Amino acid sequence: MANTLRILTWNCQGAFRKKYPLVAELAPDVAVIQECEHPDRLLWKQGTPPKAMVWFGESPARGLGVFSWGELELRVAEEYDPGIRHCVPVEVCAPYAFHLVAVWAKGHVDSRLSYSGQVYQGVAAYRDFILEADTVFLGDFNSNFHSTPSTRIGNHVTLNNALRDLGMISAYHYAFQEPQGRERQATYYQGRKLERPYHIDYLYIPTRWMRRLRRVEVGAPQPWLEYSDHCPLWVDFAPVASDHVV
Repeated sequence: MANTLRILTWNCQGAFRKKYPLVAELAPDVAVIQECEHPDRLLWKQGTPPKAMVWFGESPARGLGVFSWGELELRVAEEYDPGIRHCVPVEVCAPYAFHLVAVWAKGHVDSRLSYSGQVYQGVAAYRDFILEADTVFLGDFNSNFHSTPSTRIGNHVTLNNALRDLGMISAYHYAFQEPQGRERQATYYQGRKLERPYHIDYLYIPTRWMRRLRRVEVGAPQPWLEYSDHCPLWVDFAPVASDHVV
């Protein structure tokens, strides 16, 4: 059994079929990948393919994928609402059992419900799913403390507070002791330009997992900006093996 449970999120900016070996090299037990093709298009001709996967999207060219390069099984929860774009509840099964909500926040015809508004809807819709087991809530939120309009239903401040009230904390902000909105490491560089850094990708963990936290890392702009406008964010935990929720 591995000594570390690794969870990762990365917006690959498309063409994941050419980029997945970069993620495979990091050997994540669970990877949430935004803007990736439908698995039928990935082919897996290079490196190590994942052992389990689920995918969601309106176009086979770009969607939200959840992959496991470890021994974990993935199952979409019955609560999944495709109208929330995109927040997907996933049950992660033995040897480590927990819940996961994968995020790729997108726009909405009502701008008040765009981006963080979609994530906020996901928090409300999946409240029971989150509370019934330890839950990791992660992905590309497309928002931060500075960029979200105060008129949005579920602006970033409100969203962060809602996750906190459900017993979750941002692993990055806990590990580096940086307040929201004052992050020193960016996860997104608009136009792949170093002078346009933003922190808009997050990995929230149950507060009781804090003692198991071993490492939090954001991929360096080089080489990651050669492949995407986002850098991956990943977290390592000391695992707890169980047939039940940890």
